Amino acid sequence: MRSIHGTSSAAGIIALFWAAAATGAEDSPPLGEWTKLSPLEGTPPSPRLGYEGACTWDSKHGVLVRYGGHNQGGGGEQGSEVWVFEPGTARWRLDETDTSPPGVCCAQQNVFDPVRGRSIRFSAFSGSHGWQWFREIWLNDSSVWTHDVATSRWRNLRPLPAPNPRPLRCASWDSEHEVIVLFGGEGSREGTFVYDPYANTWTRMRPTVEPAPRSGGNMAYDPARKLHVLFGGQFEDDPRTWTYDLGRNEWRESAPRPMPPTDENDAVLAWDPAGRAIVAIVKITEGKDEDARHRLETWSYDAAEGRWRPVRPKTEPDPSGNRARVLAAAPALGGVILENCTHPPQGKREQQVWLYRHAAGDAAPRPAVSPAPPGDLRAAAEKDAVVLAWSPSGSPGVARYAIWRGEGPEPWRAAFERIGDVPVGSTSYRDEKLRRGTVYRYFLRAIDGNGREGEPSLRARAQPRVVEDAVVSVISATEVEIAWTAPPGESVAGYRIERAAAGVLSEDQLLRLKARTPAGDPPAAGAIWRIGPPVRLTEGLVTETRYADRGADLRRPAVHSGEPLLERSFGADQLDPAGRPYPFAVFAYRVIAVNALGVESGPSPPFFTIPAAPRGVLAREDGAACRLRWRAGAEKDLRGYRVYRLDGRYDSSPVSRLTADPVAAAEFADATAGKSTRRYHVVAVDALGQEGFPSSPVWFEREWKRFYEPFTKEWHP
Repeated sequence: MRSIHGTSSAAGIIALFWAAAATGAEDSPPLGEWTKLSPLEGTPPSPRLGYEGACTWDSKHGVLVRYGGHNQGGGGEQGSEVWVFEPGTARWRLDETDTSPPGVCCAQQNVFDPVRGRSIRFSAFSGSHGWQWFREIWLNDSSVWTHDVATSRWRNLRPLPAPNPRPLRCASWDSEHEVIVLFGGEGSREGTFVYDPYANTWTRMRPTVEPAPRSGGNMAYDPARKLHVLFGGQFEDDPRTWTYDLGRNEWRESAPRPMPPTDENDAVLAWDPAGRAIVAIVKITEGKDEDARHRLETWSYDAAEGRWRPVRPKTEPDPSGNRARVLAAAPALGGVILENCTHPPQGKREQQVWLYRHAAGDAAPRPAVSPAPPGDLRAAAEKDAVVLAWSPSGSPGVARYAIWRGEGPEPWRAAFERIGDVPVGSTSYRDEKLRRGTVYRYFLRAIDGNGREGEPSLRARAQPRVVEDAVVSVISATEVEIAWTAPPGESVAGYRIERAAAGVLSEDQLLRLKARTPAGDPPAAGAIWRIGPPVRLTEGLVTETRYADRGADLRRPAVHSGEPLLERSFGADQLDPAGRPYPFAVFAYRVIAVNALGVESGPSPPFFTIPAAPRGVLAREDGAACRLRWRAGAEKDLRGYRVYRLDGRYDSSPVSRLTADPVAAAEFADATAGKSTRRYHVVAVDALGQEGFPSSPVWFEREWKRFYEPFTKEWHP
């Protein structure tokens, strides 16, 4: 194992694995076997995180990205930390993001988007294991957050309307259409959905037949057969293997023999490009409750033949219980990578990482080598045309490029046709006489001198990307300014602005909040329960990246009517009918980019007329005092900030408001922290006195602190 960890970068491990495989190095990761990468004697320390997290393989950076789950004690708080594992060094590092979504458990399956290079986080269980503030959960959670390793940046995309993605769902990336298919989850009966990251939209598919609802199980995409494969469950015994064809919107079931054990098998799945098969790990349990003993088995599934096969490696990964394994495809390593959280009585308490690589005899026959596709395909819209540009294929012998075009509002419903060829020296193409307002989609294939076509390139859309970042400033009760960052990619002709009334429950109306913190004057926003139908504010296009809304009136709550974008209910046992309502109207703005062809982007996230969450909050222990600092908000005319402290893990402990009046500086010292564990949030206060969205929390004298000392600095989240 020494050579596996002897390189200094994630890129190094990729080269090392392939070089070792080619030369048959004695200590290269063996084919057809599981290889434990961490923790091992002599490897860097492991944070020993708990179970129920989510892992994605970031193919852009060659690392495993781990999010959420429980702390080192196993069932502790639901976390929102991002950890990055570099297989070349077996080194974990904590990605200190400047904000984060509310912490979760039972977080499988999040999905990596290789086109944009981001991990996509769906909602899961929050608020049931302590050390969380429901004001943060109710205001900040949404169906989709994205994380970018390169910038350590989280974004709350809040696509609306949206389903309620449940924990322990099945989800996989569809590389044919560059979207995510999601099914099921604990307590869900919503069925099959598709999330389109490019347009930031959800679509409910409503196929004629679907698998039964389930908790757990996994789904993986087979790009060779263009099928999503779903199998297993945590509490179910489903003896069927399901496949889903997105283009046809069709689920099919089969029950091949032999097949893996199916009774409560808590299966995890991943596509293995090297073996051209789905790899699955299933759990077999004997005994009940405290007497239960587990073992793991590895199987592979060939979707072309509809056949399962036991792999039978010499050594399986160490036994672990329910919700303790996450499997991800790692094409650059030639296999699949597993996080496996073990605990007594099955074995030592460890957060393990394993790699499996198919044996040569296990792999399905590979097609003949074909030319690599051109890269970096871009589509720039003009008044009645689209100009394509790309980087050449890296393969020798390429003679020309074939250009394919499809059209339609949804990627999986676009029928593609070949519209032309250009010689190999060309890196651009002009597609003319197009219909305004139509979304055109393109891909290219390289063709060699023998007429052999390569795989399709990534797709390009003649559609603006979504506006993701904006700042809303409340100048007065009747004037609001919104400024945004232009989306990347093609030039934008202008923007349209939408406004919707948001329904807000105050902290004084929500019993769970007022039980821990006496409500302020005026009471702060505690939850957004409704976002009404959007109204377009601009007839023509706004050509700048800012807009002043002088028609808004925040002096009294809005009247709600029409079909909402969002609506959620709170039970009578959660509300105080005598609580003071939120005194201001709250509006949500969305920005839509438009290109020269008249095609609109997907809607931006809603940006609200209450201040955004402060970013970059860090804490430092100073004896019995806690020092905090953060980045100043970008909104105009902020009055300052308030600081809140969670004084204990559960709802029986108060959430103390430490600053009766807003503090002007982006720093604060809590001299009363003591020596107990604390957690802090910061909120901004605007010109009207409105408190905004809570920051992500930071720790003082955190639980399990010794596991973090190798990874954090004096100032820490």
